[in-house]
Amino acid sequence: MTGLLTASLLAAATALAGCTTHIADSVPPAVGGLPESVPARPANPGEFPAVHDRPPARADAPLNEAERKKLKDDLIAARDRTTRLAPKSEEPAKKKVAEPAAKKKKTEPAATGSISAAGSPPNP
Repeated sequence: MTGLLTASLLAAATALAGCTTHIADSVPPAVGGLPESVPARPANPGEFPAVHDRPPARADAPLNEAERKKLKDDLIAARDRTTRLAPKSEEPAKKKVAEPAAKKKKTEPAATGSISAAGSPPNP
């Protein structure tokens, strides 16, 4: 008896879950439905992308040895031509390291009541 009850509850829950989008659209926003600013659902849902479809076979075959050698020679010739035509750049200038500023000697106030160089009396 409990198995039959469990199966019927499971079937009812599954059927109800399929209708939740339609039910949620009709519930007022004050009770927990969708707000009024939400755009309407499209009439036809979008199609799922073809995940398991394989791409078509390539029309071009891989390069054979002669084509590879010709392509490599063309690339080497282009590299050599650009290095010949490029202006010779000078060596980058060496960066000068800044010399530390001369250390200033700190002067102590002569007396406790004297005024410091900033113009205010020192803190006790």
